Amino acid sequence: MSRFVIDQRARRAIARFNAVMQPELDRLRKRCAGAPVDEVRAELAKVWGANAGKALPEPYLTTWATSLSNGQRVVLS
Repeated sequence: MSRFVIDQRARRAIARFNAVMQPELDRLRKRCAGAPVDEVRAELAKVWGANAGKALPEPYLTTWATSLSNGQRVVLS
């Protein structure tokens, strides 16, 4: 079985993205806690797309929107 290895350059890019995106997710949690999942899902898709340049794939979009709707923090790692 082959292993997927992330090089140092890719790790830095991931860390930079997480540093930008985590505060966005935290703001969404505060703003969207208690809102219907469909509304949170639309907001999350918009924020993710604006920062990542592409759509957040399922099942992450729905799972994370549900967590944010419930007031739970989504943590990027």
